[in-house]
Amino acid sequence: MQERNSVFVEKVKVRKILYVGDLIDVELPQQHIIGNSRVIDLDFKKKIAKILPPVYKNQKIKLHEHENINIRVYNKGSNVMIKSYVLDISKDNILIYLPTSCYKIQKRLFFRIPIVREGTLFEKDENRIIPFETRDLSAGGLQIAVKEELNTEKEYLLKNLTLDEDFILSEISVRVVRYIGENLFGEKLYGLKFLNLGYDLEKNIVRYVNLYTIKAKHNNLEEK
Repeated sequence: MQERNSVFVEKVKVRKILYVGDLIDVELPQQHIIGNSRVIDLDFKKKIAKILPPVYKNQKIKLHEHENINIRVYNKGSNVMIKSYVLDISKDNILIYLPTSCYKIQKRLFFRIPIVREGTLFEKDENRIIPFETRDLSAGGLQIAVKEELNTEKEYLLKNLTLDEDFILSEISVRVVRYIGENLFGEKLYGLKFLNLGYDLEKNIVRYVNLYTIKAKHNNLEEK
């Protein structure tokens, strides 16, 4: 297991991760999108796989032969990335290269992205709404800037956090795990941890972080 920028990455065999019928995300770095697909055939000896044409927002994504792609699989809560490329394209399936090994990112150390969004917390005991602004985000939690002091021994409810028009986090229990300090504007910085996050929502946050990272690398982030 290797440590890369404080993220632990484990190299594992693809045959231990990928199975026929698996739902996968197909990450297209050149097109800056992530589509949904499914594995329909695997041949580890020939190092090829067939997948359904990936779909993004209910439309098939147009792929090109030799186009680089990343296959994302969510295995027991971990984020697994398989680097591949398109070999052949037909109407009903896509033939892709299947490497021997892939990379498994530990669940406890998700990728974190710097992102500024406005949201609200709800404190149950005093029945009050607390506005905040994010500083970073991962599938494990987020860092926020807030004018009010938070209790590090309390749980709060993430009432609303709009990441984009199609993705809103709401009604999620969070806990303050650390007080980071105070910025020049007198705002207090806290690290929050998501509690009892469901598998599907965790997966969607990971997908959002991955796509955000792709767009950031290509200077293609939309202004919010």
